Amino acid sequence: MTLLQLQYFQVLARVLHYTRAAEELHISQPSLSYSISELEKELRVKLFEKENRKISLTAYGEQFLPYVQRSLALLDEGAAVLEQMAGNLPQVAKLGYFHSISASLIPALVEGFYREEDNRSIRFQFTEGPSFDIFNQVKAGELDMAFGMHRDDWAESVIIMRQPLYLAVPSDHPLAARHSVTFDDFAREPQVMLDKPSSLRTQMDRIFAQRGAVPNVVFEVRECNAALQYVALKFGVSVLPQVPAMDTEKVSIIPISDQDKEFVRTVYLSWSRSRPMSPAAQRVRDYIVEHYSIPE
Repeated sequence: MTLLQLQYFQVLARVLHYTRAAEELHISQPSLSYSISELEKELRVKLFEKENRKISLTAYGEQFLPYVQRSLALLDEGAAVLEQMAGNLPQVAKLGYFHSISASLIPALVEGFYREEDNRSIRFQFTEGPSFDIFNQVKAGELDMAFGMHRDDWAESVIIMRQPLYLAVPSDHPLAARHSVTFDDFAREPQVMLDKPSSLRTQMDRIFAQRGAVPNVVFEVRECNAALQYVALKFGVSVLPQVPAMDTEKVSIIPISDQDKEFVRTVYLSWSRSRPMSPAAQRVRDYIVEHYSIPE
């Protein structure tokens, strides 16, 4: 099969009309029909079926389409990388991360990376979002790599840090003066928790279940800053990683005792096992692994 055949197939699968597809591809309709026919002969299956004057993808065509889309997207990505290299343009590494490391890890990482002169032609394209969302963006090829709390078979992952969790309480709360707390100290308190898709909520639900307790969840929020706002308004307490918004007089942040070892999150750097990386992305990944990775 040829690259042109795959491009023709992708366009026809999208518009499902031979005349319009041929016009978009700037070829004649007979040429398009012949090319698709030859592709079907090589694959020994029908990719399209015609009913009256309408065409649609067969089950074989539907199965084949995602592979064609990924293959053509990878070729476009490779061509763009070569164009950047040949033109001495700034090369881009697309890196994702979640909010609670935005002020601690990311600035230090970037500063250290640019101390090496060979890295100064590389530019970062950052994406901040929930851990699960950015992990899926790596899988889809929208990001080269990402920091997060998730792992999967399709991804290569290394541990970057273990992030302690803290109890946030209103500044006049009875626990506010404590140097540390245990799970039993706050298990019965009204809880402000992140909503279900977040890795932190999954972790908290697991901890409560393992202890045979049911959390009294009074608010569910999308991200840590919102949780802190509800704590400041005295609606409840919240278990959170350290974030910049904690620096407020309305909220006290208390370490959770070392005996409660579940209150730590493991942060990974992950990238696709199968998707090739640009030289810029490889350089960023190798720098992070060399300077920040820690043993399992």
